[in-house]
Amino acid sequence: MNTRMRNPIFGFLISVLLLIVFSVPTYAADTTNIGETPSGIPYDRLEQEIDSYVNSHIGKSTPGAAIVVTKGDKVIFSKGYGYANIEKKTAVDPANTVFAYGSINKAFVWTSVMQLVEAGKMKLDQDIRAYFPEEFAKKLRYDKPITMLDIMSHTAGYEQHPLSTFTPSAENLTSLEETLLSSQPEQIYEPGKVIAYSNFATALAGLAVEKVSGESFSDYEMNHILHPLGMNRSSGHPTLGDHPNLQETEAIGYAVKEEGGFKARALFYVPLYPAGAMKGTAEDLARFVMALNAPDSPLFTRPETAQSMLSRSYTPNEEILSNAHGFWEYRAKPHVVGHSGNVKGFSGNFAVVPDEQLGIVVLTNTEIEQKLTSGVINLLVQDKTKAPEIKVPAADLSPSGKLAGYYVQSGGTYTTYHELINYLGLIKVKAKGEHDLTLSVMGLSGVLKQISPNVYKFDKSDDPRFERLAPILYAEISDGQVVRLSKGIATDILPIKGSRLIPALICYLVLSAIAVLFFMLAPLVMSMRWLLRKRKRSTSAPAAHRLLTAAIVCGTILTVHILYLLANALINENVTVGQMNFGVALNWVLAILVGMLIVLSFVKGKHQPESKWIKRGRIGVGVLYSGFALLLANWHFFHFIP
Repeated sequence: MNTRMRNPIFGFLISVLLLIVFSVPTYAADTTNIGETPSGIPYDRLEQEIDSYVNSHIGKSTPGAAIVVTKGDKVIFSKGYGYANIEKKTAVDPANTVFAYGSINKAFVWTSVMQLVEAGKMKLDQDIRAYFPEEFAKKLRYDKPITMLDIMSHTAGYEQHPLSTFTPSAENLTSLEETLLSSQPEQIYEPGKVIAYSNFATALAGLAVEKVSGESFSDYEMNHILHPLGMNRSSGHPTLGDHPNLQETEAIGYAVKEEGGFKARALFYVPLYPAGAMKGTAEDLARFVMALNAPDSPLFTRPETAQSMLSRSYTPNEEILSNAHGFWEYRAKPHVVGHSGNVKGFSGNFAVVPDEQLGIVVLTNTEIEQKLTSGVINLLVQDKTKAPEIKVPAADLSPSGKLAGYYVQSGGTYTTYHELINYLGLIKVKAKGEHDLTLSVMGLSGVLKQISPNVYKFDKSDDPRFERLAPILYAEISDGQVVRLSKGIATDILPIKGSRLIPALICYLVLSAIAVLFFMLAPLVMSMRWLLRKRKRSTSAPAAHRLLTAAIVCGTILTVHILYLLANALINENVTVGQMNFGVALNWVLAILVGMLIVLSFVKGKHQPESKWIKRGRIGVGVLYSGFALLLANWHFFHFIP
């Protein structure tokens, strides 16, 4: 959810049943269940296995967690671990402790859409421009329609918005329509071609629900999902305005400190609220899960609607797990779908196994937590005894050498100066032998084996985090060129091209290093020379020299400002469009001023006697600045954010 927690990446879901029929007890019970989980854990040992796993991580990866497991219309396990508030030592209660769901909220968007599709009020393959004013369509780059299915699979083509997902004040919130249409990210990919996780596109789907239903999205999900399912301790309102009492039992969100322990996160709000503002309890989320699994789901009037929603709707390749109408598929059998979520201070995950009517909910009060949010679900659904996949004959595999090169993630920002951040974490792909790959990124490295033509599966790595980064990749190749490497979920990996190839990047780096060093050091040198002239009582420098000095000083200010913008892009979570565009405007002013001063220095220098070294120095400064200015333009430092 948070675009500053990259890496990437970051989504969530919730499910439930009628309050009276599917009321959730507040205790772990129902040991009468027979059989075992998809991973082979007997249901009568569920508590022991979950306790053993969770207790090894609680207090280390997160201070608190709530876990609920459902089977059919019953809760068979519900338990809280650790603290909702470390300072007050408030224990987690799965029935009462309120967590931020984050991107699990997206599941409610997809459910809302499917309800309206079932009612004949929307179509999954309809151009979404039908729902919005003309000003929205004018900002689209491609004529090919964006459909609701494109939005669900995160292939609408939007880049990541440079703005933060969060705002610290409720006063900064506006209506969903105003938020979406006031500043919209660029559409940089053709719809349906590239997976690029998009909070903006999800919120667009929420706006479409508003337009069709005539209700605000938070009212729609309350009236058509939360209330019917008895989710009385949940709210999707961006300020909890319809359920302010939830604040009384809200968990404190935390981040893990580098030296160990946890630090509390400040309160935040989500302007694109359908994409991740919902808060609620684990047992409420379990009600949603049970509703998704129910043969006669109270969410829909026809059973086939729920079945269709949880079935695959998009994949880049049939061997790649991907998307089921907005839900993500899990590597398990039978078919498992769900959604994770991550916001400041909170992480969560849920999964449903429709064939077994099994549901799993995991909520924690720590951001970017995966030991429990992924680990508990894997513990229950992944069969560790499964035999390895049989590879096709080597003669049928594709040579991997053509995939070698450098790649970037699709889910970044590429039309503003924030583009530079994407190249700080380049992904390097090398051929290993004739058919396999070695992939390296941010200090992590692992080997992927080709199991079928152009499909590569994780084989080994020195770091266990690598498998989560690239469990499986599909290489899409067209006309002999690599189009993308896709793992089917969240973001694709795209080859760098054109002016971003490695030789060009090296040239940019060298030029920028020279320019930054010059403009940072030159004022010091000039100051020393001025002091020497003053001590010797020398005559003042000629006008041409003073103009060049002024140009260099302005160039130094421009350089410092560029470095500030980059640092701000990396660490400031609350920057606004107005602030970013002010920075761009200042770049224009300083760049033009430097250019004018250099030109005037040349003009004045023609009419004054100067040594050849002074003339060469002026030419050198002019050439260096011209190259630096072109470099800044190439990396969008003069591009206003619309």
